[in-house]
Amino acid sequence: MSSEERIAELIEDLEELDEDVINEAKTELIEIGEPAVSQLIETLAHNLYDVVEQAADVLAAIGEPAIPALMDEMNIAVRHHALAISSTLSRMGEMAIPVLVNALSNKLNEDLREYAVRALSSMGGTAKSAIPALIEALEDPADEVRTYSAYALANFGEDASEAIPALVRAFDVDSDRVKHHVAFALEKIDTPEAHEALKALLS
Repeated sequence: MSSEERIAELIEDLEELDEDVINEAKTELIEIGEPAVSQLIETLAHNLYDVVEQAADVLAAIGEPAIPALMDEMNIAVRHHALAISSTLSRMGEMAIPVLVNALSNKLNEDLREYAVRALSSMGGTAKSAIPALIEALEDPADEVRTYSAYALANFGEDASEAIPALVRAFDVDSDRVKHHVAFALEKIDTPEAHEALKALLS
């Protein structure tokens, strides 16, 4: 049996109902590491949520060696698959932040920017180093990018106070969804300046 065949066999085991079989397969896939990445990324497009979650767990455990391939695939993946990739990258935490921040500057691919900012927003306070990029993303032409940028900034509380002017500017758009998340972010930043800004916006 070739290594690719063994990897495929282990990935099939992720569909089993027996948790011991699943855990053994995950352990071996993690040990295989980078050679399993390509097939695992394909598995993130599986129609069974539990299988996607198992593959995401393995990729997150493999870590940094999987990031370039995940980003390449997220650049071209359709929505369900791209969202699963975004979720996987969010589990990797700090090691994934530089490439996600870089993706926010990709002017040619709106979807990629959305999935990147979604990943950052799912990291919570772990993504603190991305605050400057998230502030810049509040001026993105895409509503979803601005929405998730505001949502991400809400995770940092007072640490995101430098975002207040940009959040105020982002509120001045037609999108109710963006406005809602900007208001939420200002509330969570929870400084006197943020409360004053929010009061002014809602008056």
